[in-house]
Order: sequence, then structure tokens, then C-alpha cells
Amino acid sequence: MSASKNYTPANGYTEIVKPGEMGITKLHFGILSLTPETTFFDHSDDTEVALIALGGDCTLLVGHNGNKAYGILGERPDVFQGEACIAYIPHRTTYEVLTNETGVEIAVCKVPSHSESAAIILEAGEAVDEDETHLRIWENVFSDDLAASVRGAPTIPDASEAICLHRFQNTEGVAVFDVTTGTARVQLYHNDVFAVPEQDNVVLLTSEGVGYQLWVQPNF
Repeated sequence: MSASKNYTPANGYTEIVKPGEMGITKLHFGILSLTPETTFFDHSDDTEVALIALGGDCTLLVGHNGNKAYGILGERPDVFQGEACIAYIPHRTTYEVLTNETGVEIAVCKVPSHSESAAIILEAGEAVDEDETHLRIWENVFSDDLAASVRGAPTIPDASEAICLHRFQNTEGVAVFDVTTGTARVQLYHNDVFAVPEQDNVVLLTSEGVGYQLWVQPNF
């Protein structure tokens, strides 16, 4: 059954959805929020990790044996101003986030993986070959005057589970998803995280206000 959970902004890492919750079996989803001049260190363990910069910027250090990467992650103030920078981190690899003067907010997505892929840090708008990652990520930005014609934009493209972070430019906005199975209609508010199990499919979105969506889906 499709369901949603609200994210309350907090400093540090907040886990929002993990396998076994809300009908999800593979995906992990959380948000990392760091103040200026701070650091965060983690290990991907037996998952592939995707870091999507929602706002602010940081220096990202990825390193484990010969699989290393170094670069800047983040080029936009918030999700309504430009495209995301994304980093993909393979399994059993360490990574460290070092914030600059602005701090950073990052969506953290994980999926089980033992692929020997390389670490990748993408600039805003830069795409990755879907064969190189086990996570599919895309963004939608839409306005309420176009809501009637949004059909298809947020639709899950195939029979696989997905997670969606939903935000509004005006935090009082509301969106409604129609779902083909399970819960027929789900209302989403600012900072809601929407979990779509494998058997469900989103067919229509209507919205009051300028909205943003970050979608994450396994790519197997």
C-alpha cells in the first residue's frame, strides 16, 4: 500500500524509509543536513549509495583501495534553482562530506549491490549511463496552472518500487496522487516522502502550488 511520511528538518542524518517499511523491500532513503564547516563520514557497506545535493555545496571524498573520487557536490541554493549534482558510491566504500561556508542538504539513497563499479561524481545536469548504476534518479518541477497536463510526468515507468521526496515553493501547498492499486488517493505536503510499492502505479498528479519531486527507483 502506498504511504507517506513527513520529514522534519534536523541537523545530521535522518533515516526516513528503509526496507521492510511502507511496502518497500529494497530502497533506503534519508536526508543529510549539515551546517557550515562540518563533516560527515560513512561506509556504503553492502549497498550502492547515491547522494543527491538538494541545496548548498560540499566537498566529497570517496576512497577505498583503488576506487577513489574527489570533487565538489552541489551547485544550487535549493531544489527550485537548477538541476541536481549526484554522486554514486559503490559497495564497501568509505565516503566523507566536508561542508563549505553554506552548509549542504543531501538526499541519501541506497540499494543492495555487490557490483564492482567505479565511484562517480556528476556535475549539475550531467547524466550517467543507466547500466553503470543500480539506482535510477530523476526530478520533476511543476506549477499548479499545469497540473491538469502533468499526467505521465511522475508515473513510475515500470513495475518496481519507488520513493519520492515532495516539496513546495510555498510550504502550504498540497498535491494529490491517484494510485492504481492499494490506496486510491494520497495527499502530499511539503517535505513528505512518498513510498510506492512494486505493485502500485501512480497515474495522475494534481497540485496546488509550485512543486518539486525527487524520484528514486531500483535499476535492476
